Formats: sequence, structure tokens, C-alpha cells
Amino acid sequence: MNERPLAALLALIAIGLFGFFVFPGHTYLHQDSQIYLPMMERLVDSRVLSNDLIATHPHLSFTAYDEIAVGFRKLTGIDFQAILVTQQILTRLLGLFGVFLLAQSAGLSYSASTLVAGLFALGATVVGPSVLTVEYEPTPRTFALPMIIFAAGLAAVRQWPIAGIAAFAGFLYHPPTVAPVLLLMLFYVLMPWHLDGRGRFLTWIGAAFLVMILAAKYQSGIRLEQDFFSSVSPDVDKLQRLRASYVFVGIWFGQYWLHHLFLCAVALGAWWRIGDRLEGFAQFLLALVPVLGLLSLLVAWITTDVLAWSLMPQLQPARALLWTTFAAVVSASMAACISETLGERVLWLTVPLAVTIQVQPLTLLWPSKIELLQHLAIVVVLALLAALSIRWSAWAPGAVVVASMFVILYGAGVRNYPQIHSQELDGLSAWARATTPIEAVFHFPDSGKELYPGIFRARAERAVWVDWKGGGQVNFMEPLAREWWRRWSAIPAGTGDYIVRKAGRCGQAALFANAKYCVERP
Repeated sequence: MNERPLAALLALIAIGLFGFFVFPGHTYLHQDSQIYLPMMERLVDSRVLSNDLIATHPHLSFTAYDEIAVGFRKLTGIDFQAILVTQQILTRLLGLFGVFLLAQSAGLSYSASTLVAGLFALGATVVGPSVLTVEYEPTPRTFALPMIIFAAGLAAVRQWPIAGIAAFAGFLYHPPTVAPVLLLMLFYVLMPWHLDGRGRFLTWIGAAFLVMILAAKYQSGIRLEQDFFSSVSPDVDKLQRLRASYVFVGIWFGQYWLHHLFLCAVALGAWWRIGDRLEGFAQFLLALVPVLGLLSLLVAWITTDVLAWSLMPQLQPARALLWTTFAAVVSASMAACISETLGERVLWLTVPLAVTIQVQPLTLLWPSKIELLQHLAIVVVLALLAALSIRWSAWAPGAVVVASMFVILYGAGVRNYPQIHSQELDGLSAWARATTPIEAVFHFPDSGKELYPGIFRARAERAVWVDWKGGGQVNFMEPLAREWWRRWSAIPAGTGDYIVRKAGRCGQAALFANAKYCVERP
């Protein structure tokens, strides 16, 4: 087999781009970008959204996400969406290259390393804490996760100074996401046996902490005043359990414990199978990070469920569980690549494919529905193709991974997110932005838990009296939590300068109407 670095590089780029535009895909203003974008719009123009509950309670102090985006916006005049999506594509590609380097550190070929990175690129949902191994939205965590994976890959091939730069960037985007791997990197680099690049790596990490402290201290606009050692009030604790149940391990652990224990066992079993091929930081990382992921559940349960420590719902330590899934996917893929028999390769490869196609892959062992049988068949066929592709040049695994994206999307019917944008919503947003006062407040009394009011807030740059998605911020500030609940409990008798209803529910004096929405005065 000819080893062609260029073929591997092109295959990784193709996987990254197809992964972005096809599967697992990407979104904008579907989830948390609905929250971040209005906050950043107010940093650009303080007149915007001055009456909006969410935009006027930002939690941007401990991330450089906003400084980077706002800085590029002021420097270039480019729309926030273009700035954020560009960062999302670049960091996702760097994350794939990081997984590729982890595989390379085990002595795998370019072809095998491409397959390992490609299977990770398919993504997986981490049930319980509601987090993804490949994020769709351009949020701080979306950028931080691939950057720390890139840093880990560089460390695995002994490029510690450059790893420090990547870890520096990841930390500035979202410290809680990078914390588990960064702690392992610091522990490893401080060991007596490690000398290569130690000083420069530690300098970058020290600089990251310093920059974060300064950024938090001199945050522009309204800063989040953080009390690090308070307890959550009983009424807010109850509200958080209602609106953000994924933060509380005790609520969902009983349902998902076997799934996560299985993935940890797979990760450790694959690590054992790879054996002496792993050395240095890669061996250290893949042995400890899956266990660290499980231990995060204990930390989260004690600090959040039991002690009600107010900082923990913001940090959400249980989301470190994603590293257990990460290790299972990467280690199982690597174990497949060193296996000598086709049967063993296929068996290992079913794990990364199964967690992509079926959120809880153990259900495929007892397929009780036709859909599960179809998913099982697709997993086996794709695993067989991936196993055969290892022996070819890097283009072959790349082609198999890209083909898998289409098969999973259209054959298995796995769609990671609904289509919630529409021309009608864009039309409503454009009308509001062009014809209503900048301080206007809009109320959506019949939106329920749908997400379109948050899209409207971001597109129209007009305040929304209350929406379900905005309630996800109850973890950050108790006054915000109480006010959000007061407003949410008052639906549909809420207030606003304009009332937006579903089409056909307005009177004859509607100010605006299209096929989906109409607007009237209260």
C-alpha cells in the first residue's frame, strides 16, 4: 500500500466538508446560537434588544467567543453568521486532524488514520447530559471541543509547544469543555519523565488563564457577576430541574447508566487491544479519559443534585461524559485498524457506526422493531466496507466515510435536527426590523415550546417577551430565572407592543400577515 500524505489530507478535508454540509451537518439559530447572537448584537449596538430579557442578561464574561466575533465584525463589517460558520468549519477540520494524529501516534497507516478520524466525524449524541461529540451550532463549546482534540493529537506526536497554542485557543473559547483533557495534559507534562517542550506548553496555558481573567474583568457591556460559592435557592433549584433536567444526573442516570458503562468498557477494552502500539500521551489519554468521563457523573451529582452549588449548573460537569463516548469511538476504530482478521475488524467498527445511527446502540442487540433491524443491517454493511477500505490508499476510507454519511442520512433516516427556518419567518423578521421601533417588544402567545421566537429575536433584533428556549438560561442568574418563570407562567396573558400569532388567528386589523404568521396590536 502506498502511503500518500496528500491523499490523506484531501480525504480529511472532504470528510470535514461533507460532514458539515451533509451529515452530521450544521445548524444556525436552532439552539444556543439563538442566545449568543442577540447578546453579541447588543455589544455592537447597545440600543438593540434593550428590552429583551435574554439579551440584557449575558453570560459572556468567561469566554473569548464574543470578543473574537465582535472584533471581526467591527474590523470587517461581515455578518455574524459568516464569522461564526467560518470558525466552525475551520475548528471542525482541526479536530479531525487531531484524531488523525492520535491514530498516527499508534503507528497506523495514513489510510487507517483517515478512517479513525472519519468515523469520529460522523458524530454521536451523548444521552443524559445532552451534548454532542460533533456539535452542530456555532457556539463556544463547538469551537473549544475540536481545538482541545487537536491539542491532544499534537501532544500525542510530541508537538507540545504547538499543542499549547491549540489548548490556549480551546480554553479561551470554553474552559469547561477543555478542562478534562487539559487537566490530563498538565498532569502528564509535569511528570518527571517529561521534558520535551514543557516550558513553552506551560507558558501557553498560563497565558490562557491570564487572558481569561483579564477578559472577564474588562468584559464590555453587562458583565455576569459571579458568586462562586453560593447555593441555589430552593425555588430556583426546582425551576432548574424543570427546565434544565439534563444538568441533574439523578434525574436521568437510572435510564442511561448501562449505555455509558458499556461505552467505557469498549473504550478500555479497545485500549487494551491496541496495547504496545500506544505510547506517550495517547496511551495516557485513552486509558484515563473514559474513566474521567464516568467520574464526572459523581462530581456532578454531589455538587449539583446534593449540594446545590450555584456554579455547577453553569459549568455542567456531567457533560465531560462526552469524553467516554469519544474514547470509545476513537479507540474502537484504532483497534479495528490493527486487527488481523476481517471479522474482528468488523466487530470493532460496529461501535462507532452504531453510536451514530442509534443513540443507544445496545438496543440493536435485541431489535424489536423493523427500524432497528434496518439500522443493524446498515451498521454491519458499513462496518464491512470500512474494514475492507483500510488496506487501500487514504482515498478509500474517505470515500467510505462520505458514502456512509449519505446512507445514514437517507437510508437509515437519521436526521439530527428538524427544519425550523422558513421564508415566512424570515419575512416576519424582516418586516419587524424595517417597520417597528428598535425598542419594541413582541409576544408570541401561541408558540408553546417551539423555537421560532428565538430565531425572530436574532433575525429581527427585536425583543421577545418570553420564549421556551430562553428559559434554558435559568442556570446562570437567579433573577433571570425567576423573571422568566413569572412570564412563562403568564402565557397567554403576556404583554408586548406587538402580538404575533399563527396565521388566521388575528383580527381584521392585522398589521402584518403571511402564510404562517400574523401580527396585531394588543
